[in-house]
Order: sequence, then C-alpha cells, then structure tokens
Amino acid sequence: MSGHAKIGGCLRGLALAAGLLAATPVAAIDGGAPAGRDALSQATVGIGTITQPEDALKLTRCSGILIAPDLILTAAHCVNGDPLGALIVFFRGTEPVRPVYAARVAARYSPDPGEMLPNAAPNLSLADLSLDLAVLRLTEPVRDRKPVPLASDPSRVPGRLRVAGAGLSGRGVGRLRTAALTPVAATSTGLTIARADGARICFGDSGGPVVAQDRRGTYVWGVASAVITRTAPCGGYVIVAPAAQVFSGAAAR
Repeated sequence: MSGHAKIGGCLRGLALAAGLLAATPVAAIDGGAPAGRDALSQATVGIGTITQPEDALKLTRCSGILIAPDLILTAAHCVNGDPLGALIVFFRGTEPVRPVYAARVAARYSPDPGEMLPNAAPNLSLADLSLDLAVLRLTEPVRDRKPVPLASDPSRVPGRLRVAGAGLSGRGVGRLRTAALTPVAATSTGLTIARADGARICFGDSGGPVVAQDRRGTYVWGVASAVITRTAPCGGYVIVAPAAQVFSGAAAR
C-alpha cells in the first residue's frame, strides 16, 4: 500500500510505504545503537512466520515485544495470510539466542486512529496511514525475560520514545538495534508519528516495539506499523500503532 502523508512542511510530498512487511531480506534499523541489556532489549523479539499463499512457501520476518510471560505484541500485517506457524527468538545484546519459541496468533486489532490533536499536523489524512496490531501466544511461557507493560493513557504522548528492531539478514534474523524517536504528531487515541533521531527505520523493523519511560519504568507506547520514506526500504519517520488499545475489546478483530 502507498499514499501521501503531509506532516507540516518537513514531510510534504513523501510517499507513505505502509506495509513494512517484506518477503526478501531488507535492512534493520540504519544507524541508532546496538542493543544492550536494558528492559527494551531484553524483551524485544524477532518473529519469523511461514505462510503458503498459493503453491510456494513465503517466509516473513518482523520484530515484537514480550508483554506477558506467554504473549508477544507485534504488527498485524506481520502475521497476515493465516501463517502455518510463528517462531520467536530473543536476543542477548545484538545477537539472537536459543531457545526458539513457537507461537500462534491470539488476536488482531485495527486500532481507532482517533482525531489529530490541535495544531499537530493539520494537513495529515489519517486514511492514508497503516495501523494494525496483533498479539501472539507462545506455546510455553518465557521464564527468564521480564515482560514490558502497555501504556494505559493514550492521551499523554511522551516527549521521547525509543524503538527496537531486528530487521533481517540474508541468512536469518538480523542483529538487534535501537534508536531514539521524537514524536512530531499524535492523535487522541495515541497514534503517533515520530522522527528517528540519528537513524532510519526500515521495513524489516515492522512490529518493532516503541517504548517510553516514567517514574515506574519502561512501558510500551506502541509498535512500528509503517515507515514514511521517499525511497524504500528505510525512512526517517515511523507511524506507531498505539498499544493502549490492545485488550480494550472494541478494537479486537
């Protein structure tokens, strides 16, 4: 899918590459920093799914985050096509580690995009934006990783965000990287458009967790649902699907 998003003057005329999902190897976060051992890096996962759309198998790879001992949050388009299965890997620093977990789709969500907050992006058409979420259930709970809680108040947009993504490599799951994000526009339901600072977000980072911090610690603001770019596969702005609507009931599909 594609369209045009206008966010003030800085994004005018940029193409909206709204899928982030790719069947061929693409880059992970370009720039940013290697993942460390913090809460975001410890809970971020790489997701591999296998679908059979016609006669050929199709392998897709995305990112996600542990939100309960047996639940992973990601972008719904990462598990389109009724996947035959999903494999989940965690990371130690930048590198994927064993064991590999199996998972199935528990729920898909089409979040309410809401209304753009006053003066945030008057020329933006919300109909142009790709916005989806999914929850995967692991076949067994993870006991050595700490889940990250979801945001509860979508109206309080954080001033600073961080994103993590594993991307892809030609041989498998890519190396985990993180990047700082600055919100530039948001809606009443938490849909956020953010600028990547010193980095670009790439198609392979789809479903990557976007987190913020408060006095209680790290929480999931949303996941990377699309990237805004002139030239695929990477762009400097990311559309964040709001995590606060997960489990709300009204958005579930």
